[in-house]
Amino acid sequence: MTGFCSSTVLGTSLYLVSWFFLVCSFLGVLVECFFFLGCEGVLESTTGLLYLPLRPLYGVGGCGFLVLLRPVVAQPAAVFVLGAVVATVVEYVASLLTDATFGTVSWDYSHKPLNLHGRICLVYSLCWGGLALVTMYGVDSPLRDLLGRLPRGAGEDVLTVLLVLVLASAVLTLATLARTRRRVRDLGADLRDGRSAPTPARWERLVDRLVPDPVLINSFPRMTLTTELRQLTGQRRAWVRLGPRAQRGRAVSEQEAGTRARGAA
Repeated sequence: MTGFCSSTVLGTSLYLVSWFFLVCSFLGVLVECFFFLGCEGVLESTTGLLYLPLRPLYGVGGCGFLVLLRPVVAQPAAVFVLGAVVATVVEYVASLLTDATFGTVSWDYSHKPLNLHGRICLVYSLCWGGLALVTMYGVDSPLRDLLGRLPRGAGEDVLTVLLVLVLASAVLTLATLARTRRRVRDLGADLRDGRSAPTPARWERLVDRLVPDPVLINSFPRMTLTTELRQLTGQRRAWVRLGPRAQRGRAVSEQEAGTRARGAA
């Protein structure tokens, strides 16, 4: 691990990059939590990995800011513009990969003006630019100071444990999405043709035990794949409604998710 942490990418140590990924992934959960709370009046899970409070999309975007924007950190306008570009590219690629690999969509901007294939849009690209400013001027220095006070050996030990947990969660998440894609397909065929679903493989039974439907649905409540699963099984997502906007927000999100689900089928 010491050799890994001592390595660099574009002049930035992987030790710092790894910590930046974890911190920004955690902050991404808070950002989305408060976003939906403010816009729709609902409090719900916004994680991107099973059993961990992390949104890797924000972690990857934060690492992109850290590595690529350091040369222009003295120019806030450049940080804003380049940060918006970097994060928008990350967002588009992430959406494309999940759609192509698992046939599912985690976000849909097709109802937003100036969107590209529903995967990115101008308004959220501008939000990414704002987050780039927050990251470079509000997260970077405090995190460097904190890591500077932490004994390097202890920091590497803690980082190792956290990265192992992230890797395990990522593997479980990918396996669960693959299993869910097959379940949705089989359940849909069962309803259409009246045939019974095939016996699940051993790894699929293990995934079913490790990740019950409520855990999956409430971890990714807005993903089209889990929306399809809820429609086929009658499961309900868990959230806290905090005002009249919550019901309107639910109707809109359900309609959008259903549209993309039908389009992906």
